[in-house]
Amino acid sequence: MPGDNAAAAIVNTLESLGVRLIFGLPGSQTCPLYDALYSSRIRHVLVRHEQAAAYMADAYAKFTGEAGVCDGTGGPGATNLLTGIATAWTDSTPVLAFTGQQSLKHLGKGAFQELDHVALFSPITKWSKSLVRADRASEIVREAYKIATWGKPGPVHIDVPVDVQTQVLSHEALERLEEQSTLRPAPKPSGEPASIKVAATLLAHSSRPLIIAGGGVHYSGEGAWKQLKALAEYLQLPVVTTFNGRGSFPEDHPLSAGRMGVHAPAYTDEMLSEADVILAMGCRFAALSTRWWSNVNTGAALIHVDIDPEVIGRNYQVKVSIIGDAAMVLESLLDETKTFQEAGTKRRKDWLSLLCQARESWERSEWFLRAHDEESIKPQRACLEIRRCLGRDTVFTMDAGNNKLWASTFLRIHEPRTWIQSGSFGPMGYALPAAIACKLAKPERTVVAICGDGGFYMSLHELATAVQERAPVIVCVFNDKALGTIKHRQRRFYGGRLISVELENPSFAKVAEAFGCVGVEIERPRQLQAALKESAEAVKNGQPAVVDIRIDGEEQLPP
Repeated sequence: MPGDNAAAAIVNTLESLGVRLIFGLPGSQTCPLYDALYSSRIRHVLVRHEQAAAYMADAYAKFTGEAGVCDGTGGPGATNLLTGIATAWTDSTPVLAFTGQQSLKHLGKGAFQELDHVALFSPITKWSKSLVRADRASEIVREAYKIATWGKPGPVHIDVPVDVQTQVLSHEALERLEEQSTLRPAPKPSGEPASIKVAATLLAHSSRPLIIAGGGVHYSGEGAWKQLKALAEYLQLPVVTTFNGRGSFPEDHPLSAGRMGVHAPAYTDEMLSEADVILAMGCRFAALSTRWWSNVNTGAALIHVDIDPEVIGRNYQVKVSIIGDAAMVLESLLDETKTFQEAGTKRRKDWLSLLCQARESWERSEWFLRAHDEESIKPQRACLEIRRCLGRDTVFTMDAGNNKLWASTFLRIHEPRTWIQSGSFGPMGYALPAAIACKLAKPERTVVAICGDGGFYMSLHELATAVQERAPVIVCVFNDKALGTIKHRQRRFYGGRLISVELENPSFAKVAEAFGCVGVEIERPRQLQAALKESAEAVKNGQPAVVDIRIDGEEQLPP
């Protein structure tokens, strides 16, 4: 009977861990697992490609703070998951990936779709394990979940041979399954008190301090954005964010110094280069956020806080290192600074005035002036209109490419976990699957996928998933009829010798309609607002919408 075998034990354990959604595609080697899911309260989301399942699990985890779960069958099903799991690995996202496998007795004999999945996933997971004994099914799943969510989060992988899935558990194992307790919360290091005292003193006595908020501010338990805002406001500290840190601090706040990194606003670089004390929270100083390690003042006293000791000091020399959970360290820093007689806010008056003036200068720059062009749709105009038409708590999921860079510079993010991106691994095709996952996690939220035409091609088949799973999302396609990032690179560095970058596109609006979605085409700036309102109305009526935005592909990103 399916109720007392290893497959049922896996599903039962996932239920006890609070798993609500699993994203995947069934195959012959996972049929027992799906049979167990048939009577489960866990909802399975049928994707059209396993890569989308892994993207969805990654986005679900980033959006909810819970572990995401995905599955694929053996061989090609497993390899199709790899890109999404590598994305989770790069971004330290807690994801559980299950793969089916041929029977143990057939392995090594040239079995159909046979592949060493454990070896494949090992380099891009915290833990990759094969379940070879049915009685250990629950134990393995609980251990995997713990490894994925404790300490520095990350993906894990469990390979499940089909014959093990159908093995009946022993009486003792069934008893343990019935008695399994809730997994206790992960321990959270709070940082050394002496280091926190030194860090607080540096901040209080600084004239030009700056906080860098990375993804760790989002991933810290239920999030550390409240503690971040409290410390910044108490000490009057400007805050910049990394790509993954966007949303951890509202970008319309007077203390916001924007998003740091490539093609960022000019004033953000100015603040980074002149800061005398930098508090880096949950960031690893990756290449794109640091403009390849060139935009941070190396003479500043760096206070680096991270839950992973291996990250601290890797790319920049550290004055104070604090190993700890972001929320707990921020709380301790605030408590410590409140013991001082004077928090130093008066000496930062000129520093904050510089931020205000630099930000105002940026908003009068040529990129904003060109956004008012009424003949062609500048990408920055599209971003500004999208932000203007949609609520503060709208969730944006981002693809890789110029579309994300435009949005990361001109589409302000105001609320936590409303900027869900494919991270520094940068796979294309992420935005649409990610949007579906976020919508299924919280159906009451408005979710918008922003992608380029090249990225949309890689996952447009998941429109069928959105329709079938009743996940009405808005997809904004920045359509420049090209692989824009590479086209611009070929022009700049290769003498304009364009090869394999121009796309012959269909009407994406008509493609959307063929899937059962609302499709809208816009070619002039004045059409943007009406198209976005039409799409928002379609979503309210339960229908996904695709907005095909014919942008000016010749427009250059800020330097």
